[in-house]
Amino acid sequence: MDNIFDRTISLIGDDAFKTISDKTIAIFGLGGVGGTCFESLVRSGFKHFIIMDFDVVDPSNLNRQILYTQKDIGLPKVECAYKKALDINPDCSIVYINGKVNKESLGNLDIYPIDFAVDAIDDTSAKKELVKYFQNRNVPILMSLGMANRIEPKDVLITKLNKTTVDPLAKKMRYELKKDGVDISNVNVAFSIENPLKRDVKLSSMMFVPSSAGLNMASFIVKYFI
Repeated sequence: MDNIFDRTISLIGDDAFKTISDKTIAIFGLGGVGGTCFESLVRSGFKHFIIMDFDVVDPSNLNRQILYTQKDIGLPKVECAYKKALDINPDCSIVYINGKVNKESLGNLDIYPIDFAVDAIDDTSAKKELVKYFQNRNVPILMSLGMANRIEPKDVLITKLNKTTVDPLAKKMRYELKKDGVDISNVNVAFSIENPLKRDVKLSSMMFVPSSAGLNMASFIVKYFI
């Protein structure tokens, strides 16, 4: 039987594949963006992960969050993500943490080697703490910005935070991080150049844009290492 990664290795080569299989990726947030990014990295050959989310699967998640199905409703997202990854590749080594991102929870990660971090959460104060924590550890981080209220997947780009336009969350993160003395020209982000279709307090979303962000982020991480 063919190895599940034969086609990956034939595309990027043995050395590059070994490189990514040895890296540890930390992913914060396992929703529409983070879930797609996580599954894509698992299917790409990454084997070592730290995943963190405080939420449980809700019926409203199923229209766009690729990791979950009806049988997962009510279960912690980190547990479902862990099981899904092992169903794809049983050789994965995954630390999963059911909790919120804050200074204390990030401090608990000091014991783990981490080669790259993915910020796919919504809370702006937690996003700021993630950037500061990983910059202090000299670990690259890729932040997802606003993907709700949009419908065009091709408009998702990856750039530096100081190069973003349109996105209200990007504006807020630029302000918050500069206030804390963070060099925003050194923060990689995924964002959409599409103007939001609506600006209600309640966020609306379909699968296209969050998954496009997750795929773009996974691709960026693969290319970063190879």
